[in-house]
Amino acid sequence: MTAKENVLSRERDRGRADALGLATRASGLDGTAIIAEEDHIPPWRENAVYTADMVGWPLRDGEQVYTLLQAHTPAHNPGSRPADLPAIYSRKHTTDPKRAKPWMAPNGTSGMYMKEDCAVDGGHVWRSKRDNNVWRPTEYSDSWEDLGLVEEI
Repeated sequence: MTAKENVLSRERDRGRADALGLATRASGLDGTAIIAEEDHIPPWRENAVYTADMVGWPLRDGEQVYTLLQAHTPAHNPGSRPADLPAIYSRKHTTDPKRAKPWMAPNGTSGMYMKEDCAVDGGHVWRSKRDNNVWRPTEYSDSWEDLGLVEEI
């Protein structure tokens, strides 16, 4: 094994250990705490099998962060992503404006923004002024506080 391969192997092992450590603690963390450790969250995979012992574990799909609500095999729902399956994946939000994710319309009650949750919309970072907020910030700013341009946060 070359030195480069050795280093890459060690880093993969460290990444797996970090992801597993976060996964085992995730059920006791809110969205802000989970997103603060986003670098340790593995990506959602369409060819994965998410088992019952993985319920509560975080995963990333694009820029969004979710936790698994129930065992699931994505291949059984071809073409569906976590955002399409609110009974299986719970979208997480953060109160940290520097880590705000792009605004996504809630799917029923799943993904609603609570008071202080932040989102990015129209190049700005917004903070929800109320619980159960389903309104897009750029379309209904009465429910949101504009914190400024993304670049300025």
